[in-house]
Amino acid sequence: MQENLSLSIRQFRMAWQTMCDASPNKAGASLPGLEMLFSGLPIGFFNVGVLTDQVASDKGLRLLANDACAWAADKGVPWFLMVSHEALAEGVHAEATLTDCGLTPLLKITGMIADDVAALAKTPEGLDLRVPHDDASSAEVLLVNEAAYGVGMQPAVEHFGTYAFWKDHFAVVGRSAGNAVTSSTVMMMDGYRYVAFVATHPDYQRRGYADAAMRRSLDLAAEVHGRRPTVLHATEAGRPVYERMGYIPISTHTLFFGQPK
Repeated sequence: MQENLSLSIRQFRMAWQTMCDASPNKAGASLPGLEMLFSGLPIGFFNVGVLTDQVASDKGLRLLANDACAWAADKGVPWFLMVSHEALAEGVHAEATLTDCGLTPLLKITGMIADDVAALAKTPEGLDLRVPHDDASSAEVLLVNEAAYGVGMQPAVEHFGTYAFWKDHFAVVGRSAGNAVTSSTVMMMDGYRYVAFVATHPDYQRRGYADAAMRRSLDLAAEVHGRRPTVLHATEAGRPVYERMGYIPISTHTLFFGQPK
C-alpha cells in the first residue's frame, strides 16, 4: 500500500481509537484486512470499520464487508465502513458490491496533508476565540458540529464533550455575540497534528471563522510540539477551503453506512 495512503488510514484509525477509548461502551477488533473501532454510542460517526489492505477483487471486498457486518451485527448501533479508493484494484466495483451487502454510500472524504499552515495573523471582527476550560465550554465543540452538520451529538457529550477529554488535546471554540459559533481541534497522532471537529454554525459561515479557529488550534499544538506536519480528512465542501490553506490531497475514501440490526 502506498505511503501516503497508509499514513492517511493510520491517522484516521489513531484519531478514532482515541475517541473510542473515552467511551465506556467501546468495542474493537483487528480482523484480516479490517479494523473495527466502535464507541458504542448511537452515532454512526463514532463507530467505524476501516479497510486496511489492498483489495484485489469484488469477491475480496464482499468477504471483508461481510466480516464487518457480522462483527457489527450485535452492537446495535449505526456505523460506517471506510473504503479507500486507492486501495482498490482496477475493476473493483465498490459501490455495487457494498450495496449488495446492505451498506449505503453516504459520504466522500479526502485525506490531506500540509507541512505547516501559516499562523493566525488576525482574528475576524466579532469573533472571540477561546480554549475550553470546563465541561460546558468543552461540550460546545460537539454542539457547534451538531448545528453545522445536522448530526445529533448529545449522546457523545458526556464522553467527548468534557474538559477531561480535551485538556490533553488542542481545542478552540469561537464565540460571537456570546454564542458558540465555530470550533476546531487538533490531536497529536504519531507526531502529526491531526485536525478534526472543524465546523461553523450555518448562520455564521463565510466569515473566515473556521479558518481562524483552525489556525489557532494548530498554533496551540505547535507551541507544545513544534510546527509538525498536519493531516485531516475533508468533506467535499471543506476540501477547497483546506487547499487554500496549503493542504494537498493524499487519499480518497467513501464512508458506507450500516444500519443497526
